[in-house]
Amino acid sequence: MSRNFIVHTAGSGPVAYAARIAAASGEDRGLVLTAIDFHREKVSGGRIEEERDYAGVSFNTFDEPVFIGSAIAQLAGHAEAVVVDGLEDWAVRLQLRFPDDPIELDAEISSLLSVMQARMTDLILIARTNGASELTSRILDRVEALADAVVEVPADAAAPRARKGTLPV
Repeated sequence: MSRNFIVHTAGSGPVAYAARIAAASGEDRGLVLTAIDFHREKVSGGRIEEERDYAGVSFNTFDEPVFIGSAIAQLAGHAEAVVVDGLEDWAVRLQLRFPDDPIELDAEISSLLSVMQARMTDLILIARTNGASELTSRILDRVEALADAVVEVPADAAAPRARKGTLPV
């Protein structure tokens, strides 16, 4: 059965621990990166897809700033693990995309929760704790309830520690 992991970090850049969790899941890995410029955003079905190195591990990568639930589902069709980097950036982009439409905003959050509940692949969600917004906190409350493990990875390269469940690797 596939598992859901949340990785909290204060660090910036690729999270090597998340990449190790994905690598332990299998050879076929997916990565969803939310941090792309809005003007580079493509229409639905036009995601940027390419093989990319992330923290020393090769991933089939989608640059997807808003519709991460569908990106995860698409990658889960073949990937043993999918990493999403990062929830805090996604929350900001949701608020930019849907500033006056809380129903659409909540629909995107529900889409993420649905793929977590479906357990189609090992899912590793990364959230940076520096300056997390109120929306990020609300999202984390909901996704952590569905997580098998919640892990804190210190920015100072100290060993990860489990806040919920056991360390996956």
